[in-house]
Amino acid sequence: MPNRLKELRRSAGITQKELASSLGIAQPTLSGWETDRFQIDYDNLVKLADFFGTSIDYILGRSVDEQTTVCNSSPKKEPYNNKPAVRSDEEKLLGVYNSLDKQSKNQLMSVAYLIMSQSLKAQGIDVQEMIERQLHKIQNEGGEKNDG
Repeated sequence: MPNRLKELRRSAGITQKELASSLGIAQPTLSGWETDRFQIDYDNLVKLADFFGTSIDYILGRSVDEQTTVCNSSPKKEPYNNKPAVRSDEEKLLGVYNSLDKQSKNQLMSVAYLIMSQSLKAQGIDVQEMIERQLHKIQNEGGEKNDG
């Protein structure tokens, strides 16, 4: 199991500190799990499976399929965060974004806007015109508030 947890964390591109913070545990505890010095309790296994969008069996090395669905004895029990076990790309991206410092967040947003702009251009949408319309709309809304 130590290699599987470390592998999942590294493939998600997050540090031990970031994952520990997301799970509400101390970083040395997570380190102990990764090196097999500490055993993970069931509640934290559920949190890890939810976080990585995988099964407990995969984390424990009892399955080679990362997306294995496992039946448990209490199917009505909600995951710890009331979210489905499989994380969407949006949730993963948000998790990465939230783990960044302010400068890195700004850099990521710049790249995201560039990609979005290129995508819109490829669809034949005039990005400059769209931005100007939005700015005009914002300016008009600001003027209405000041007039009221």
